[in-house]
Amino acid sequence: MNVPEMSAYTHETLTRRRFLAASALAVLATLRPAQVLAQGKRVVVVGAGLSGLYAARLLQQAGLDVVVVEARERVGGRVLTLDDVQGRPEAGGNLIGPNYGRLLAVAAQTDVAMRPATAVETLPTGYLIDGHHETGQSWPNSIANPLPDALKAVTPDRLGALLLRAHPIRNASDWCNGALAHLDVSAHEHFLGHGLDETSMSLLGVNNGYGNTLEETSLLSLYRVVAGFARAIAMGRPTLEAVDGNMRLPERMAAELSQAVLTGETVTVLERNGGGVAARCRGGRRIEADAAIVTLPVPALRQVEFLPPLPTRQREAIDAIRYLKLTQAHLVADQPAWNSSGIPGSVWSDAPFGRLFVRRLPGSDTYNLTVWINGNSCDRYDRYGDDEAGHRILEDLFRAYPGARGNLRLERLVRWHREPFSLGSWAVWVPGQIGRHFAALHRAAGPIHFAGEHTAYVYSGMEGAMESGERVALEVLRRLS
Repeated sequence: MNVPEMSAYTHETLTRRRFLAASALAVLATLRPAQVLAQGKRVVVVGAGLSGLYAARLLQQAGLDVVVVEARERVGGRVLTLDDVQGRPEAGGNLIGPNYGRLLAVAAQTDVAMRPATAVETLPTGYLIDGHHETGQSWPNSIANPLPDALKAVTPDRLGALLLRAHPIRNASDWCNGALAHLDVSAHEHFLGHGLDETSMSLLGVNNGYGNTLEETSLLSLYRVVAGFARAIAMGRPTLEAVDGNMRLPERMAAELSQAVLTGETVTVLERNGGGVAARCRGGRRIEADAAIVTLPVPALRQVEFLPPLPTRQREAIDAIRYLKLTQAHLVADQPAWNSSGIPGSVWSDAPFGRLFVRRLPGSDTYNLTVWINGNSCDRYDRYGDDEAGHRILEDLFRAYPGARGNLRLERLVRWHREPFSLGSWAVWVPGQIGRHFAALHRAAGPIHFAGEHTAYVYSGMEGAMESGERVALEVLRRLS
């Protein structure tokens, strides 16, 4: 992308961000009477991820007293830039769609500089299937290609999207409104209907990021994902990232709050008392408020005691929802060590290490490498502690990249499903769960309100978190007015 194109992109994007920022304030302005009546009341927000911080920000703008409590010693939740690793790779939310309006508006307001993700070179993707190294050109005639003749030319990383392209979602929230409940079935069974055998099916399942197995992945949830990607692509703009790391966004939102986020405080009990609520923390702190917003990931939410207990259907939903297992190994190489193995840097594979993303640091011959392992493929390494698991991932890599031995160093192992405050990367929908549990997950229990990406109607990921924060902020304003 040349400089004139970048200039045009920046101008248009910032203009759109300012419009969206004004729109967000206009939403609050429509509730001006509610704001006046709610001013001076206190809200406790449990969780300092994007949803909690965005809700807190909106409520503070509306004149409320907001206290944010976070169990970690940092803000950001599942947004995590590894600032201590060369190249500052993202271990959590990494790519920002051009349609992420709320997130981009806040980035503009808080002076978080953005750039197209392509500004940092990502090496082309090759394929490692059943031990065979392939390119997009060699794949159609490869002996490792198990696909039926009509699909032979489709590379494994594009196969799922191709088979889902005739999705029925016309409006962004169609997936959760009940009209498509008959599609809340196993994706495995759907793909079998396309003439794939079990060997072909394994290519769809091995790097599935939306369920721990393909059998446990709702077809309807995959349609939602494909429809979301299509909306982003239709904008004709690149995906983005923060120049200095995506963590800067939650950090800036937290810095703008009147009261500093209470980090290192784990809320263990939320007790309704009269018209308000009390949050009790493990260390003994007690916070009284007129309302609470709970933004914890569902597995962490299971560890909070609610007094009185939540309604049965809501409790059932919280107990049922599972999160994706996700292991990342972040490595650094000071030379393209894989060249001697004749393999492109980035690889989509059915090997134990799953996928490998390689980015060249600007102006250098140093590379960030991220091993990305999804779902039950993590089980191979989960029986070991971090040191041994990291060693075994490296050994699996060296079997595919013999020339890399001695040239790669493991800087960080991140296992989101073993991290105690998230226990997974994001919510995944088992067949039958969307219609039964989605609505219950964000139903308020008196003065206690719920947010988080798992409650978002339209978006997933980072923008889903922001969407849910906006929704719940408006709910609280209505309640307290």
